[in-house]
Parts: sequence; structure tokens; C-alpha cells
Amino acid sequence: MAAKRVKKNFPTRSDGIANSTRAVDRISKLPDPLIHHILSFVPTIDVVRMSILSRRWRRVWYSVPALHLSDTDHMRRYCFQREPQQAFYKFVDKCLKHRERSMRYIADSVITRFKLHTEYHGDSAALDNWLTFPVRTNVEELDLSLEPEDFEDYYCLPEAVLNARSLTVLKLDFLTFDCSCSVSLPSLISLSLTEVELCDEALHNLLLGCPALDKCLLSKCGGLLNPQISSSTLKFLEIVGELTSETIKVETRKLRSFIYRGNCVDINLSACKAIRNLSLSSYGLDNQKLEGIIFGLPLLECFTLGIHSRVKHFRICGQHLKSIRLDKVYNKEVEEFTIEAPNLVSFCYKGDAKIAILINAQDNILNGHIIIDMNSPNQKYDTKWYLNLIIFLSNINFSWKTTVSLHVYSEEVCILCTCSTN
Repeated sequence: MAAKRVKKNFPTRSDGIANSTRAVDRISKLPDPLIHHILSFVPTIDVVRMSILSRRWRRVWYSVPALHLSDTDHMRRYCFQREPQQAFYKFVDKCLKHRERSMRYIADSVITRFKLHTEYHGDSAALDNWLTFPVRTNVEELDLSLEPEDFEDYYCLPEAVLNARSLTVLKLDFLTFDCSCSVSLPSLISLSLTEVELCDEALHNLLLGCPALDKCLLSKCGGLLNPQISSSTLKFLEIVGELTSETIKVETRKLRSFIYRGNCVDINLSACKAIRNLSLSSYGLDNQKLEGIIFGLPLLECFTLGIHSRVKHFRICGQHLKSIRLDKVYNKEVEEFTIEAPNLVSFCYKGDAKIAILINAQDNILNGHIIIDMNSPNQKYDTKWYLNLIIFLSNINFSWKTTVSLHVYSEEVCILCTCSTN
């Protein structure tokens, strides 16, 4: 009996187009405001390409409230072009001209977010011209990342951007600005500076021109010697990275949260009595300075400390402290920590067992988390290591809801622990 042949239906190119069309048709049934919101998170080059799918989509991109312009998105799709950087510049020029023209006759053609990520090749005139667009169109959120081809040649931000009265969020990466520039950003709430070159005076003037600022991030910014951060409204401040400064003075009376990771040897928070969340990790701070900082924060509730070599015998006291986390970053010596916090409800430690922790607290600790993390594959798991572990664990109050995790590089530890319990 002859076997019946079954025709296999392999997908064809036309099937793929049909599936894409059906997917677009489903999206097309959504209300216009929802479509515009969804597309506001899509790279602009893809939004423009979607406009050729149908007559319905031809003018949709004119009403998308965000522009995301990135040379990496562009080059990923047009890597075959001989000069992709120039092609990207031409695309941005045309895109901005079309959007500005559309605002004259399309009522909902409004830009609220503007993102520009590109490598800087010294062509400041083109960038200056592009950045007049978000200023003229009253953009609310501006995100600029202009990493220079030559790391000594940073793009200088135009003064017009520093006087954009509509801005509420400003994120700047890899650029600089003139210290003498006037700054007026009355609506700015959130400021983020990453690898920005600026002097102490420029930072002071910038903060002075932001009377509504609520959040500020300074990450790996160069040029700062002894910055003084003053603001009457700032509540959240984070400073991260390789600052050249040795001292930092913060004068923000409404500050609620301060996070610092760097090498500073002196941090002055004496004017910040309202801080409730504090996170410090610095190779420069010693016991005395750390204790002085904590003592000057009467409302402190959450404290995180990165333990370095200069921290040895440390005392943490706080009437309102509810949460403490200790992360041992690097220190070969045995440290001693005394914690006096009657209202403590959460405690976490991560590091090796070469540490003595004494906690004087009531039995109201709801949870404790201990992570013994041997961050070196060359660690010897000998008798001395095992005794340190036993001594460390014997000081922990296991009447709490405590979890203990052991992160090691050898199975011998598990065998040793099993044998000791038998």
C-alpha cells in the first residue's frame, strides 16, 4: 500500500509579512494615546520605520511624545553603510526638522522627553544646533550622553540648556560646562551627572540655579577639589566614584538619604540633621570620623557600611536605628563592631568570618541575614578558618529569624562542617 504523502507547509516570506501586518493591525485598534505612550519607549529610528507600514501609521510618529536618538541603535540597523556616523547625523537633522514642522499643524505633536546618545567627534556646532530643539519645544526630560572619541575633549553644554525653564529631569554623561555660565532651572527636580568634568564653582552655581531640586547623583565626576553641596530642597543625594576631592561638605537641611562610595577622607554632614538613610563606603574614613558622622544624625533609621582597612574597632549607636547592613569589602584584620540600637528590626552582614559583632538590642529583631562570603579562590579552609567561623557564629543571636549563607570555593568546607556535627 502506497504511503500517503503529507504536504508540509513551511513558512514563507509572505507569511512573515502577513504575521507582522496582523500584529500591527492589532496594535492599530488601540486608542491613539496608548499607541503614542507605547512608542515613546521605542528608539525613534524604529518608530520612523513603522510609519511606512500603512496609511494609518504614516503620521503616528509625529505624535509620539519622546525622541530616542542613539548612534548605536542606528548603526546596528545600518552597519552596511560606508559612513554610518554621518548617516546618523543626517537622520537626526531630518528627524528634528520634521518634528518641529509637524508642531505647526498637528495639535498633539508635543515632545516631553528627548534622549541623545552619540560619540562626540569634536563637532560641537551640530550638537549645539540639535540642542536648541528641546529648549525651543519646552522638553521636560533631557538625557544626553556624549562620550568623546578623545577623552580629553569633552563637549561643552550650551548655556541655553542650563536655562531651560521647562526641564524637570536632566541626565548628563561625558560632557562639561563653563563655570561662568548662568543657570536657571526653576522646574528641575532630578539631576544626574556621570563622568562630567566640572569645578567646585560650576557645581555650586548649578545647584544654586535649581531651587526645586529633589534628587541629585554625582558619579565619577572629575575636576572637583573640595565640593560644597548646598540646597534648600534636596532630599536624596548620591555620590559615587573616583572624585579627586578629599573633603566633601553637604549643607542640605532637608536631606533624607545620603549615599557615598569613594575615597574621601572627610565628609561633613553636620547640617543634615534630617537624614534617615545613610550608606557609606570609603577607603579614607576611619573609626573616629565614621562614629562622628553617625552621632550627628539623631533621626538615622537605616545604615549601610562598606568595611575597609581603616575601620577596625567601631561602635554604632542610634536610638532610631531600625536597619543595619555591614559589607566587608577589604580588610585582612579582625574587626570588632558594637551595635547599640534598641529599636533594631533588621540586621545583615556580608563578608568573611574575621569579625566580632556584638549587638545590644531588644528581642524585637524580626530578621537577620548572615552571608559568609569568601571572595578569594585562594582562601585556605584550615583549622584557623574553621575556628573563626565557630567564634563568629557563636556571637549571633539565633533567637531571631536568622538565615546563614556560606559562599565558598571548595567542597572541603561542606565535608568539614558535616563531620563536626556528627
